[in-house]
Amino acid sequence: MLRSIESYVPSDSVEVTRHGGVTVLAAAHTGERWPLTPAGEEVWTLLQSERRTVDRLVIAMARRSGEYALPDLPDLVRAELNHFVERGFVQRVAEA
Repeated sequence: MLRSIESYVPSDSVEVTRHGGVTVLAAAHTGERWPLTPAGEEVWTLLQSERRTVDRLVIAMARRSGEYALPDLPDLVRAELNHFVERGFVQRVAEA
């Protein structure tokens, strides 16, 4: 059996605003609001550009920014994605 790959798809109903230098996500369908960390903001930005699997997000973040320790990036990306999924900003989709 082949292992499924999870991709992450942003919800269409999420609005992005800035308040006092902080990016905030708001989901109209759940009423959730979430201020993004710098890492969360980077992951969110990358999700908008078709990099929707953990491995692609990690590679893109490693290329874009030298401020994160490379061994920590996979866990950091997964943590941010889990926050997004829990609050309804992103859907986790398993692909075979």
